Amino acid sequence: MEIRDMESKDYPEIDRLMKELHELHVKGRPDLYTELEHPYSREEFEKIVSNPGIIAILAEEKSVVIGLCIGTLRKKSGMVETKTMYIEDLIVDRNFRGKGIASQLYEEMEERGRNTGAKRLDLMVWEFNSDAKRFYEKQGMRPQRYIYEKEL
Repeated sequence: MEIRDMESKDYPEIDRLMKELHELHVKGRPDLYTELEHPYSREEFEKIVSNPGIIAILAEEKSVVIGLCIGTLRKKSGMVETKTMYIEDLIVDRNFRGKGIASQLYEEMEERGRNTGAKRLDLMVWEFNSDAKRFYEKQGMRPQRYIYEKEL
């Protein structure tokens, strides 16, 4: 398995994985998420892979994309100014889970964040996604805050 930067040519495979991730959210929160043909349009994807403030990596095995991780570099306003790597998306193809691929993608993103001067790694996980919560806690992450909601 190889981890490398995403390239424009990877769009079809990234689109396939992002659909899988989006479907998880549609099933978990149908009140907030709707079906999409393409979670990222081709144009949005091109902006991601060409933006120096975004780190977009993938895991590939025998020329097949089996996982991805996308992170953005941020500085929080109104707080102690700290450069933060924010993981937007992390997914491994369901046929390749349980092989440590997500951990390798996470570790690579953590290292790349550190190399850019980031002092923190943040992300958001939906309450329904217990697998992701367990995974991130195994990586040494802990809850930072809670967001409450109530339907009216």
